[in-house]
Amino acid sequence: MTTAEVSLRVRAHPHLVPLWRGLVVYRVVALIAAAVNLVRFSGEWARPTLGVAVVAAMAVWTAISCTRYLRTGDPVTACLDLVLTALATASTLLVATPETVAAGGSVITTVWSAGPVLALAIALGWRGGLAGALVTVAVLFGVRRIVDTDLLFDAQLLLVAGLAVGLAADTMRRSVEKLRAATALEAATAERERLARDIHDGVLQVLALVRRRGAELARVDQEAPAVELARLAGEQEVALRRLITSAPVAGPDGTVDLSSRLAGVVPAHASLAVPAEPVMMPAAVADELAAVVREASSNAAAHAGPGTGLWVLVEDDPAQVTVSLRDDGVGIAEGRLEQAAAEGHLGVAGSMRGRVAGLGGTIDLHTAPGEGTEWEIVVPRTRRRSWSA
Repeated sequence: MTTAEVSLRVRAHPHLVPLWRGLVVYRVVALIAAAVNLVRFSGEWARPTLGVAVVAAMAVWTAISCTRYLRTGDPVTACLDLVLTALATASTLLVATPETVAAGGSVITTVWSAGPVLALAIALGWRGGLAGALVTVAVLFGVRRIVDTDLLFDAQLLLVAGLAVGLAADTMRRSVEKLRAATALEAATAERERLARDIHDGVLQVLALVRRRGAELARVDQEAPAVELARLAGEQEVALRRLITSAPVAGPDGTVDLSSRLAGVVPAHASLAVPAEPVMMPAAVADELAAVVREASSNAAAHAGPGTGLWVLVEDDPAQVTVSLRDDGVGIAEGRLEQAAAEGHLGVAGSMRGRVAGLGGTIDLHTAPGEGTEWEIVVPRTRRRSWSA
């Protein structure tokens, strides 16, 4: 993990700082307990000088690790802490006599050895806490070489502490992410309402006025240019209202609802059918699909013929997302797309197909003269991680 990634992680989860502070307090108190334990049983150590050196090294590492925990909350430091603590615990075999260890004597690190378990739990959640507890119990068993009541009691405490703190850290992360999402949604909704008021006071009122006046002129002269102007103004009014009421809000993970995104780009007269649940996709992917649908809609409006109907269907499956766009126009003659590409018109070949290929998906065309046109766009969800990268 790079320094930038660590800093980003800390900024993303500043709410975990109280847990790191609590770990630092525990680590210092546990170090004092280890020092007291060394003095208390000084007569039982085979190499008390080595014991003093081990506790001194523990003190140095405590200062270093606690500083890093408070600054970065680095999981790499927690893993290194686990390794060094395991070595300090294993040094009991050198500091104490074999008889003392076999009789169930205290390890030199005592409760200090639980520090990395808590650190992994805070940094990585309950899985990290569980892994740290299992490694620490294995080291304790390697030192004592016997499964007794003390070892079982220590194992129980380590597992409970690792899981409890890890679950607490996970819960705090989820709660903060939900709060951020709710705050972002509230801010976006307020901004949308403000824009809607401004647009309603200006653009929408003008479009509505043009539509009404055009309809009045149509009663007098059906061929008046104002009739077409009124129709276009009415379509734009509907499209603009749909846009300001359906603009998607990005979640904390950078995903948006594809259904809402498409609702803002399909023509006013089009029929849009979407799943009941939001189709969450990375914002960049949703933007690319919206651009493809916009291009296909423009082609239908330009070439399908007057009065053509347009239907857009979104299907969400665990493995892929499918967007189908169909019109009942005149269709596309065989070879017409190839001819257009040869003439330098790359709207379909360069824009639609290129965008979908960039997402790792496929786009198929079903058409025939007089039978309308249907585009089927399939984007796999297996590339979700690369989309978010």
